[in-house]
Amino acid sequence: MIRILVADDHPIVRQGLKQIISDSHDMVVATDKIARGDLSHEVEGEGGDEIGHLARSFNRMTEDLRAAHDDLTQWGRTLEKRVEERTQQLRETQGQLIQSEKLASLGKMAAGVAHEINNPLTSILINTHLLLEGHPEAGEEAESLTLIAEEAARCAMIVSGLLNFARQTPAQEARADVNGIIDRTVQLHEMQASVRNIRIDKNLDRSLPPIDLDKNKIQQVFSNLTMNAREAMPEGGTLTITSRLSRDGEFQEISFADTGVGIPKENFPKLFDPFFTTKSFGTGLGLAVSYGIIRQRGGTIEVQSEVGRGSIFTVRIPLVDKSEENPTMKEA
Repeated sequence: MIRILVADDHPIVRQGLKQIISDSHDMVVATDKIARGDLSHEVEGEGGDEIGHLARSFNRMTEDLRAAHDDLTQWGRTLEKRVEERTQQLRETQGQLIQSEKLASLGKMAAGVAHEINNPLTSILINTHLLLEGHPEAGEEAESLTLIAEEAARCAMIVSGLLNFARQTPAQEARADVNGIIDRTVQLHEMQASVRNIRIDKNLDRSLPPIDLDKNKIQQVFSNLTMNAREAMPEGGTLTITSRLSRDGEFQEISFADTGVGIPKENFPKLFDPFFTTKSFGTGLGLAVSYGIIRQRGGTIEVQSEVGRGSIFTVRIPLVDKSEENPTMKEA
């Protein structure tokens, strides 16, 4: 074996050692930076020797780490977004369940109260009218009896509303055109709206297919929402009724957008509660009844509103009935 010994003070050796030390130092610095999370750092090394090969391998490793880190970050963002969406869905479902249970309990109580009140109320009305027939002349007694009759009639209307709210009768479903129901509803309310300086605009998708639903009940919902919109615009305004297919193609959406006074955020959780109303008249049962009808059909009612700018109530009716065998009184 032949050995060639070169003195370590030889210029070539010194230069080589200096280069090796410099390259090693660069590698250590690069490793430290990458360990601290700086995956953009690269090592210079274009030579054909082992150091150059090591530098290129190191840079490829860094590039792979950077790509893996980017993928992991993107996956984390996607996962976070999905968790947020799922959490929101769970919140909405929980809200619907709470509302459904609350309305179910109130419905049972309302039915019992209404039946108990109905009989004595009917007796009061009949006897008041009999007394009025015996006192045809004007006077204090006739005035008092008329007032009793009017107030008893108002109580009867409230009892009727209670029974409608509590009584979830089986839906009489048949093939029907939602746009036709909207047309009929507008026809019924157009005159009263015009008197109040309210314009009703229709923006209907006439290509929507007929679906199975209870025409009378759905018209009741549309009428309630139209009346609410009308009453929210005491100084006049515009009600725009829009029908369309939902983006996922599973629902027909009917929105009632008014330019009225709007709804304060604190009232949102109580909107569909029986007897909740901000008006000085009415029973506060319209939205509760409407909610029950749409939920019975497997749909939802969603609300958007801004005080001073108006409200949008959107009814979503599935093309295929998703209700669970027409559940009892139980959605934005």
